[in-house]
Amino acid sequence: MASCLNLFLFSFLSVVFISNSQITNPVIGVVFPVIRDLHTGQYIAQILIGDSPEPIKLVVNLSGSLLWFDCSSGHVSSSRSLVSGSSSGCLKAKVGDERVSRNAECDLLVRNGAVGIAARGELARDVLSFGSVSSPGTVDVLFACAPSWLLRGLASGVQGVMGLGRAQISLPSQLAAETNERRRLTLYLSQSNGVVSTSSVEDVFGVAASKSLVYTPLSTGSSGSYVINVKSIRVNGKRLSVDGPLSVELSTVVPYTMLESSVYAVFAEAYNKAATKAKSVVPFSLCFTSSSEVDFPAVDLSLQSEMVRWRIQGRNLMVDVGGGVRCLGIVDGGSSLVSPIIMGGLQLEGFVLDFDLGNSMLGFGQRTRSTSESLQPESL
Repeated sequence: MASCLNLFLFSFLSVVFISNSQITNPVIGVVFPVIRDLHTGQYIAQILIGDSPEPIKLVVNLSGSLLWFDCSSGHVSSSRSLVSGSSSGCLKAKVGDERVSRNAECDLLVRNGAVGIAARGELARDVLSFGSVSSPGTVDVLFACAPSWLLRGLASGVQGVMGLGRAQISLPSQLAAETNERRRLTLYLSQSNGVVSTSSVEDVFGVAASKSLVYTPLSTGSSGSYVINVKSIRVNGKRLSVDGPLSVELSTVVPYTMLESSVYAVFAEAYNKAATKAKSVVPFSLCFTSSSEVDFPAVDLSLQSEMVRWRIQGRNLMVDVGGGVRCLGIVDGGSSLVSPIIMGGLQLEGFVLDFDLGNSMLGFGQRTRSTSESLQPESL
């Protein structure tokens, strides 16, 4: 059974499960298997949309406001239609600072958050295919058609972005509305068997995984991103002289955690005292000589209290660049970051994250050998 589950996750085909009263122990919501592109560090999912048999590869953007892709990239669907500028769908697209034009069609600004560029796109509608062994079906979804040059900086073969933010037309919001489920998002990132789901951790991974999570308040950033607050930072158990609380944006399009320059200066000074420094390797500033990643002190983020901590260590902290050198996967993000800390993909890998949007809470727990079996979709 376990080998079948692994084969499903490694197949890299998105599968959607919708609750049905006729199904025994159904998985509620949506499950998209995710893998990491080794060249860019971006996380990739696939969807089946329209009447085209070809899946669309999308970069997963945790703070993205909508699903968008290059509709001219060979993906042809006769069921696709543009959305009218006077429609309710176009009204939903007007969120945050998105500029929407209500002409004959619904034009809007589409962003590539990986490299910080934007372009004018057209809001469209098509059919998203979903299915399991017992409950195949379809659901209409809104997305944007964007120009091909907006794909700049995305992984090879990718055709767009899966936006998972809190906007009304993000994919999780649309699917929650269709299934009448409470808005939730479960995220688990790894190199080869990650998962994005619009259901709870318990529904997807089981009770044991759900009970292992620790929760902290969740807020929304200015761009619809997911943000938590950190009261203090500790290196090797010692608290840094950084004034808190600091807002932390969680990101799947930033490969390594970025600290605002003033915070990074204090952090780097503390970490430099912890190990034998080696020559820097781009894009890292802090590199060290070591034969084992366990030689390095952990970084603790204290959340709503000193008793609630998010610990970053081992593979979530150090990047092996070869030659017996490991670099700290936390970098200087400059002085103009929207949040003092942007937590990147490396630091999120291996953690099960439960975005309980109804209660504005984030649950987090690290996968360990003892919970390995519970971190497989139990109803598949």
